[in-house]
Amino acid sequence: MSSFVEEFFRNPAMVGSLIPSSRELTNKVIEPIDFAAARCIVEYGPGTGVFTDILVARRRAETTIVLVETNRRFATLLQERYTNQPNVHIIHGSADKTGDYLKHLGVKEVEYVVCGLPFSSLPRKLGWRIVEHTQQLLLPAGKLILFQYSLQNRKLFEKFFRLTGHTHVLLNLPPAYVLAYEPREAPATNQADEEGAATTMQKREQ
Repeated sequence: MSSFVEEFFRNPAMVGSLIPSSRELTNKVIEPIDFAAARCIVEYGPGTGVFTDILVARRRAETTIVLVETNRRFATLLQERYTNQPNVHIIHGSADKTGDYLKHLGVKEVEYVVCGLPFSSLPRKLGWRIVEHTQQLLLPAGKLILFQYSLQNRKLFEKFFRLTGHTHVLLNLPPAYVLAYEPREAPATNQADEEGAATTMQKREQ
C-alpha cells in the first residue's frame, strides 16, 4: 500500500488512483476471462499486482501472463513477487510496444488484455496508439477488459472495439466502470489520418 501511495503522488497521471482496486472491482474485471481456454493474458499497468495475483492464481500453469508496466519501481516489485512463477513475464515498457515484447517472448496469440491505464490522463496520441495496437494484438474472438473511473474515452475505445459488457462497480474508491470489448475489423488508415482524428476527438471532449 505504501508503494502505491508514494507512486501516486510521484506520478498521479500514470497511477490513476490513490487506493488499490477493491475485491468487487477485481471480480468484475476477471469475470469475462475463460481461464480454461486462455493461452496468453496481457495486463497493462499492473501496478502492485492486485489483478495479477488473481490472474496467476486462476490461470492454467501453461498459460502465459505478460505484465507491461511503465513504472520502474512497480516493475521491480512485480519481478520480485513473481520471480518463481513459470510463464509470467514482467516488462518495464509501454503498452503501445507490446507486440515487440510478445515477439521477443515467442508469443503469437493473445486472447485477453486487461487494462487499467488512466486514459483520461494519458497524452491523447499515446492513448490512441495503445488502443489501436491492442486491436491488432488480439485474436478476432479475443477481449479487451478495461476498468476506468470515467466514460469520457468510450468514443476512442469503440472506434477500434465493439462493446460486449458494461458494469459500474460502486464498491470501489473511486467507483469504477468495467468495459469488455471485442476487436472491430481494423480500419484502413494512415498515420496522418490517425493523428488528425485524435486531435479532432480531443477538441470535442474539451
